[in-house]
Amino acid sequence: MKKQTIIMDFSGIYREESFFENREEVCWLDCRDISGVNGYCSDDAQEEIRKRIQEYSYEGIHFLDSGNYHYLSKFWLEKIQEPFSLVVFDHHTDMQESAFFGMLSCGSWIKEVLENNTYLKAVCIIGPTQEAVEQCEQTLASKVVFLTQEELNQGKKEKWKAFLERYQELPMYVSIDKDVLCQEDARTNWDQGDMKLEELELMVEEMRNTGIVLGADICGENPQDTAKITEKEELEINCKTNRRIWNLFK
Repeated sequence: MKKQTIIMDFSGIYREESFFENREEVCWLDCRDISGVNGYCSDDAQEEIRKRIQEYSYEGIHFLDSGNYHYLSKFWLEKIQEPFSLVVFDHHTDMQESAFFGMLSCGSWIKEVLENNTYLKAVCIIGPTQEAVEQCEQTLASKVVFLTQEELNQGKKEKWKAFLERYQELPMYVSIDKDVLCQEDARTNWDQGDMKLEELELMVEEMRNTGIVLGADICGENPQDTAKITEKEELEINCKTNRRIWNLFK
């Protein structure tokens, strides 16, 4: 499989950004023709997406478009054929019941991975509110280490340190939804948290210093199809943050 940086273009927003310019290692996957993908992913769309990423490795860096497509992480995780842990930065738990007859969605993908991926041995979700955590189904929630927005704001990272220590022998995959970040560091089409980019960078460095990071994906763009016309300031903020996150995994 090819190990490189993948840009998965569903909404067209990356065509307005510039963070990837002058980088030879980028592979552009134009997915704008796939229907049944915005927020929810139909069975036919899942089959088509798997075909398009078949030759690429989970070991690269994957840009997934807006948070509406965060479920794409599930397909990259399916490629991992060894025990691993998953660290997710997200202002939401993404562990909800799917609203449409069990269809895969951006709000349910972690639940599906927990239930179906036999290689996944540990999960840590960083950034959701305590209220969102309390709304999770408790049987599944008991399998996850949550570091809530409130705990982060209070500087309480004991659970994070314990997670890294306990699972340091497991290689890690990292999934980042920029809606975990404050408005100064990201502009998304979802309600956002208040984490500073510097704090996220520090936590990723802690992971890299503790064990092996297999690969990563990044979502949280702000496309025109789900919000007002994207302004230049928003594009500049997201470009800068994408570039800095990308550099963390080089």
